[in-house]
Amino acid sequence: MASTGIEFYQERIQWTMVEVTTNASHEEAAPGQRPIICLGMPLYNQTKYLSEALNSLLAQTYSNFKLIISDDSTEPGPGQIVKSFVDQDHRIIYYRNEVRKGMVDNWRNCFHLSTGADYFAWVGDHDVWHPDWLDTMVQVLDNNPEIVLVYPKTVNVDMQGNRRDKKPEKSLPLFSTLGLNDADRIKSVSQSGRGFGSMVYGLFRAEALRRAGVFRRVLYPDVILMLELSFQGDLHQVDAELWYRRRTARFSIARQKKTLFVQKPWYFFLPWPLVNACALFWNTTIRSGAETRTRRYLGFKMAWMYLLRWTRKFGNGSWLGSYHEWTTGQKPWMKKLKKRLRDKEVHS
Repeated sequence: MASTGIEFYQERIQWTMVEVTTNASHEEAAPGQRPIICLGMPLYNQTKYLSEALNSLLAQTYSNFKLIISDDSTEPGPGQIVKSFVDQDHRIIYYRNEVRKGMVDNWRNCFHLSTGADYFAWVGDHDVWHPDWLDTMVQVLDNNPEIVLVYPKTVNVDMQGNRRDKKPEKSLPLFSTLGLNDADRIKSVSQSGRGFGSMVYGLFRAEALRRAGVFRRVLYPDVILMLELSFQGDLHQVDAELWYRRRTARFSIARQKKTLFVQKPWYFFLPWPLVNACALFWNTTIRSGAETRTRRYLGFKMAWMYLLRWTRKFGNGSWLGSYHEWTTGQKPWMKKLKKRLRDKEVHS
């Protein structure tokens, strides 16, 4: 097999090795006392970085886990690479979908195949993890029963493995809901939550993830998951760079619409902020299991806060643009217009 992903980063970017202190050794615990951990890797036609990602996961200092791989590829390449690893490591369990599922259903499949897991995490097929990533995440969940999701600081890297955010101090501040009551926790995630696309790659308590719907069949499913998960307990970010995320494509609504589903649901063509707000309202307020009247009220309030916050981004990626793009001038033609106006002021 190729050299591990960690070796790749040691050779190219020396800042990747973050020293993490640990309070206990999980490897010394009796097998029956260890949590059952499953990592789920959804695959789709990506081969360039797959070996590096697998080596990085298999090099974790906390080695007591299973890696569930759900292959939704239309090409044989990813499966061939995985099978070469399966022959050498019993922790990898490989499944190939008979019929293509699309991204959302393949992510859901990873979780449903992880039967009996106490902790669960989705892992990308093109990223790299610090060797202490899993051990650190497990310790946080073991020692803090109120936390339902823990995730590290993210280091964004380009295709060659070079760090994209050259000044870490300008990255997003740490996010945590520890110490907040139910109402304040839900409000914090709804109004102040950032980096949902990174949160979704953290380590979950599997039962809390199940109760939160796993991965809803909507646009922005990561955002909806984090909002529903805030009903189950705390979300906490660790102050350590333990995950190196390779950005293989820019985010766009058009890309989500193309990749999330094979057969698009009927509501796919309705305004997505309204659809998602209705989904939140239904799942947290109307649907059985919403529990007390107070919890139902919080669910209604969450759906309303979501609608107010995310409606501004409706239209992102279109030629006309969204309210958010208008106010920030993000569209190319807006930038050109602003530049012309500035130039005109300079020469006037």
